[in-house]
Amino acid sequence: MEFFVDRTDGETLFKLVLGLVVPRPIGWVSTFSKEGIFNIAPFSFFNAVNDEPPVLMISVSDRDDGTPKDTVRNILDTGEFVVNLVTEELFGKMLITGEEFPPEVDEFERAGLTPEPSKLVKAPRIKEAKVSFECRLFRHERVYDMHLILGEALLISVEEGIINEEGRVNYDRYKVIGRLGGRFYLRVSPENLLKA
Repeated sequence: MEFFVDRTDGETLFKLVLGLVVPRPIGWVSTFSKEGIFNIAPFSFFNAVNDEPPVLMISVSDRDDGTPKDTVRNILDTGEFVVNLVTEELFGKMLITGEEFPPEVDEFERAGLTPEPSKLVKAPRIKEAKVSFECRLFRHERVYDMHLILGEALLISVEEGIINEEGRVNYDRYKVIGRLGGRFYLRVSPENLLKA
């Protein structure tokens, strides 16, 4: 099958891109508003784009009415955010934070998560997350209808036991979740790993 993009409807393109470009890591982004309200939202258009210094990317669509989502508005207003990574035991709480809430709702409270003060940015980390990247806004661009946000990581917080003696990630302990198409997700577990 071949799909000529200029002859393919938007819903089909959405399903193709999200279903074929897999697995995608999930950036669970915590921010705060100018009014001091905390926000958390998961994004699977997320990845690392540089390592020294670490730069992370999230891509965020606007709401259906064309206004920016809280995450985008908060990052542009404050210049800071935290990218937390989703692990197996936090999967259900991540799904709650993926729901559409009004700006005045604190998703930490709604999902039963604990905001933890960051060391170098004002946006809170998710205390329950095993890995968090404290980021300063590096660049914001529009890519068609999406907000492309690049954040330079200033501090990487990793739970004890995730990094082994050789400096490698211990996937027995990390158990990170990835996104597939539709309502499907993927668990990274040692029995599923292929070693080259």
